[in-house]
Amino acid sequence: MAESQEAEAPADAPRPPRPGLLSSLFPPAPALPGKPDPLAGFTYAGPLRSQAAWLWLLGRNPRAWLLPAVAWAAAQTLTMFTPATFVIPRLTYGAAGVAAALLAGWIGWQKPWLFGLATAIAGTLIEAIFLALVPGNLAKGTAMQWFSYAVVIQIAQLSWLYAALMGWYAGYFRRRLAAPRAGASKPRRR
Repeated sequence: MAESQEAEAPADAPRPPRPGLLSSLFPPAPALPGKPDPLAGFTYAGPLRSQAAWLWLLGRNPRAWLLPAVAWAAAQTLTMFTPATFVIPRLTYGAAGVAAALLAGWIGWQKPWLFGLATAIAGTLIEAIFLALVPGNLAKGTAMQWFSYAVVIQIAQLSWLYAALMGWYAGYFRRRLAAPRAGASKPRRR
């Protein structure tokens, strides 16, 4: 009788929902082994807990997003001043910007998309301040126009969105590489 009840129980249990397209393409990656809880010591319990946790994580690890932001700003500035006919240098500078966002996501394992986004925003502000403070722009009185131009261009190109996506992917890829594989201990046949 106990066997028949056990056999009936799974039939009555609700089935878990099927994974969606994104979770099928990118299955959940486990946490990095040996890494502590990223929110250990975070005690805020207010209504904006998630957003406060984001700022707290960024404040705890500024090198993970500020150093790549300098590379992002340099790459974006060089891209802006390279003529469109020079395709290879423009592609190289664009790749350097992407690499900066990937690096931020790889280092910022706590919330990789956030570190990629913070890199892009800080890099855009560094670039805009640099363009505004160029002595010729200050003398002509066009400093604010250059600042606005740099920020608007970055937003219009969806650079911040791409940086968040690149950061997320780098963090996801890092966790997937660290995950133990099933059957990894079996020797391969040749």
